[in-house]
Formats: sequence, structure tokens, C-alpha cells
Amino acid sequence: MKEFKNSSLIRKELISHAFYDQYFNYLLKIYPDSVRCFAQLKDRLVGYYSQGNPILLKAGAISDKSWYVCEGMVIAYYYDHNKVFSVYAIFEAGEIAQQPDSFMTGMPSDVFLMACPDTHLLELSATDIEEIYKIYPGTEHISRMVLAYQWRKLQDRDRLMRFEGEDRVKQFYKIFPSVKLTDKKKMMQKIISSYLIIKGPTLSRLRKKLIEEEDISVGGGVEQSELNN
Repeated sequence: MKEFKNSSLIRKELISHAFYDQYFNYLLKIYPDSVRCFAQLKDRLVGYYSQGNPILLKAGAISDKSWYVCEGMVIAYYYDHNKVFSVYAIFEAGEIAQQPDSFMTGMPSDVFLMACPDTHLLELSATDIEEIYKIYPGTEHISRMVLAYQWRKLQDRDRLMRFEGEDRVKQFYKIFPSVKLTDKKKMMQKIISSYLIIKGPTLSRLRKKLIEEEDISVGGGVEQSELNN
């Protein structure tokens, strides 16, 4: 897609302490004993940030990296039999983005992973993960917990399909609070439209209605420019 032109994933020279803390706090919630391998992890983590919409994983490649999203968003998508762009998972800040089937089995992935603009990531390779598990027996429990979460994450979309029209759009913005209702970027609207299986013009109309309802509820005024999408 043309949205991917001039996109790149740029390696950071330094990773901020805040991002390290964010990642380690995430691991502590999953597995409190993970603290014993933090020093090894810190030496192996690689930081990146995105310009445009860089591809992290291509369909047909093996998912051999785990991406922790510090800021921004990562999208999992594929092209259906009609070559239509189809989004099936959205990973926000505070989540790990990976393709669980491929990561577990070493088989080629059937989906793409794409970072949204200005996304900050911490990368850990499957090889490094295996080495850490050898050094610290028992910590492989972390991967099992992460993968279990990945499977639950993939069910988010199925739950949304229980709703119709406006209710489906409302629920989407509740599930993904980092996605702003007033975000008019074409790529983001394309992602939401695909994820919700709602045509672009219909999504635009429902967004306008929700913006108007939100404005009425707070007694403010929405600028016309917000409604022209």
C-alpha cells in the first residue's frame, strides 16, 4: 500500500529508563519471579521507533521477535482471497505484539505486523529468550503467560462482532481508549473500518454522530473541521 512508502523502523541509541520500567513492570505482573532475569533482559533489549508505517513481520516469514509496545500501536493484518486489507488484531501500548502460532512453532506467519506512526518498541529475539530461559530455569512461564494473553487478544474482535452499527463503534473506542474518536488520519480510519468490518463511509457517519453526542453530553462545541471526515 502507498501508506508504507517512506516508512522505516529506526534503532535507538539509548532506551529511556521509563521504557525499561514499563516493560519490567509488565513482566512482574505476569510472573513476579521474573525480576531475577532483568539484568540479562536489559542487556538484550533493542529499542526502536517508527516513521510512517513500517512492517515488523511479513506474511511468509517466521515470527522470531517479540515486540513490546511502549507507545503507539501495532496492527496485525492479512490480505484475504480478494486481496483486501483485513485487520484482525490491534496491540496498544503496554502489550506485546507477536504472531503466536509462528513464534511457538517456527512456521511461517500467515499475517503481517505493522507499526503505526510514532510507535516506540522494545525488541527481544526468540534466540535471546531461549538463552535467558536456560540461564534462569522456570522463567519460561513468562512465555506461556504472554502467549495465553495473545490468544485472548485475538478474541477481542469476535466479541465486538456481537454488536451492530453504532454500538460496535462505541465498544471499539472503549476497548481501545488510546484511539481517539477525533483522529481523522486516513490510515487509522482504514484500520478501524477493516477491524470492525464496517465500510468507510458508514464508519465516518457513525463517528460524526458519536462526536456530536459526546459534545452534547459535555455541553461544548465541536468545530466543523472535526466533522468533515
